[in-house]
Amino acid sequence: MSYMNSSKTEEDDATLLDNIIIPSRPTILLKIQKAQADKDGVNLVEIAELIAQDIGLSAAVLKTINSAYYGLADKVTSIRQAVFLLGMNRIYILVAALSLRKIAETSACLDLDLFWDHSVEIASSSIFIAQHLDNINTDDAQLFGLFHDCGKVLLAQQFDGYQETLKTAAGIEDSLINIERLRHGTDHSLVGALLSHAWCLPTSITLAIRHHHTITAFREGVLSDEVLTLLAVNFLAESLTNHNNDYNYNEWSIHGDEFMETLKITENDVTNLRSEWQAKQPLS
Repeated sequence: MSYMNSSKTEEDDATLLDNIIIPSRPTILLKIQKAQADKDGVNLVEIAELIAQDIGLSAAVLKTINSAYYGLADKVTSIRQAVFLLGMNRIYILVAALSLRKIAETSACLDLDLFWDHSVEIASSSIFIAQHLDNINTDDAQLFGLFHDCGKVLLAQQFDGYQETLKTAAGIEDSLINIERLRHGTDHSLVGALLSHAWCLPTSITLAIRHHHTITAFREGVLSDEVLTLLAVNFLAESLTNHNNDYNYNEWSIHGDEFMETLKITENDVTNLRSEWQAKQPLS
């Protein structure tokens, strides 16, 4: 199934491509993806050298490896050591995420802090969920959590009133997707899938981005179990981190039974996950 599948026509999609600027894949991301695909294996020394050429990325890598999450006894100051400790998958996700943030920083009509805090929190809670459930790829769950709303960045660049669209959608029952289409002629799930495809993110991530507001996908049988699982994890993550802000669209409260069936969990499992997640959060 094509990542472009939607109710829109091919002509509509072509028009969208003409009007929405899809940023090209960052060079550093391209090089890392090529290294991952190298049949001779990844050369982490070369990856470290690439990262060392980017001051911002170098700082982010060192900040990550020295965070409390990794709990290292001694501070890491070498990019090469950090790359070896983090591993290729973590480096790839970090580079992709920082590349997205750089684009978001240029969107004057987007509340950057709110967007990024939400993306990081969903990614973190998705990791938490994946670690507690069976047969869920933690890296994919994290990457999807970071990128699920990436289309909002591009819409904010294109349309001056997009932040107001988010505020409007948060205050009424109609779906954000419908309001985006009414106001802007497209929606963030489609635009986000275009970005994911252009950046050569995994197909499962692209499809999940495209359908992360398509509840009917759980009944239509057209998406793989892998994609449906990513979607269900994301909906549960949204529920665990509900803050009642412009990024709160809590489908779990309405369609939780379908999502639980996909994840093969019970209401009691969700209650336990929610309690454990809340216990992990710092006191406000």
